[in-house]
Amino acid sequence: MKSLIALLFCMIILNNASAQHQTKDPRYKKYAGRYGNNSGLCLFEDGTFLMYGYATGVFGSYHFEKDYLLFFPDKQELFEVFAHQNPTLKDSTRINFIGFERNNKTFAQFDQDSIRQVFNDDANCFDAPFVYQKAGRFKDLILSNLPEESSRPDVEHKSSWHYRNESGYNDFILIHNAPKREYENFSARLSPGTTAEVIKLSNYGGDKGYHKQSSEEKKQWQELLEWKNQYDQSKGVNKNSVYANKHYHTYPELDAAKYRYDSKSNQYKDASDLDNDAYYKQNQYNDPRYLRKYIKLQPAAKDKFINSNVAKKTIFFTVCGEGAEHSYHYKGFEKRLEEDTKTLQIIEPIEIKPSNE
Repeated sequence: MKSLIALLFCMIILNNASAQHQTKDPRYKKYAGRYGNNSGLCLFEDGTFLMYGYATGVFGSYHFEKDYLLFFPDKQELFEVFAHQNPTLKDSTRINFIGFERNNKTFAQFDQDSIRQVFNDDANCFDAPFVYQKAGRFKDLILSNLPEESSRPDVEHKSSWHYRNESGYNDFILIHNAPKREYENFSARLSPGTTAEVIKLSNYGGDKGYHKQSSEEKKQWQELLEWKNQYDQSKGVNKNSVYANKHYHTYPELDAAKYRYDSKSNQYKDASDLDNDAYYKQNQYNDPRYLRKYIKLQPAAKDKFINSNVAKKTIFFTVCGEGAEHSYHYKGFEKRLEEDTKTLQIIEPIEIKPSNE
């Protein structure tokens, strides 16, 4: 349970928005608890809830409406764009795509270029991070998502978000929060069971619903309360910026006591850990010694996506099996010395080009 909590918290710490719902209604205290085992629902006394399952953790608020409970998950923005001025890139632009692999029907357009699908249809065998580099700097960016055919026909989906790069940024983190069923509003009904209350949801759990766990599960409940507390505290984190190392491992906060700003490289340096090269050679993605601050850009407009003028070539191509030799692979990690030596013993000497920073 504890490892599951840690995994789910990492997935959603950057995606929370709504305020807690406070109430004095005694039913909130009466029915608080965990319903279900490996998947289910937690009701908290303050009118918030957690829906959890495999690779799923969604917080939100709920309230009683006569004999029903109405649930309102914390909504995710369809797209998020964070930008940085990276002096090492000079007159080029580097872009990291996060979450776009979860939905093949996502698109990006830079200035007046053709619209390009981010990943090919039926993409698989992913090798994150997904970093795309292009010459020059763009002024306008459009990110789009093609709504599924099953979406409600009476709702106008403004799934094409327009951004302006007025400050001339050249290093970006683009996040796509793919629409998911668990983020839709839902309802539930509580009823007495043989040994404990049962909650039946309108979206998950089937006809049997989820049974409330007994008081013997106090340890797991305490772990969930600790996770909830971390989530509540994360709402106070400044969501207008994130920090990331050069491989785009993101950090929501920066420890001001450890890091010092270097104006020449426009990044923050942890001088207390600079001599630990041997360790981070083996763990490059998690290297936190140099962090860059990425500022969140707000969309200038949101429109309905018109699926036309789409280029044939996607930004990333990846498949398993036939054609895998053409698949995208991240090339930003430096080779370890023993790997370089082994390679040079097997093949003819080659020129090893330094990776972009």
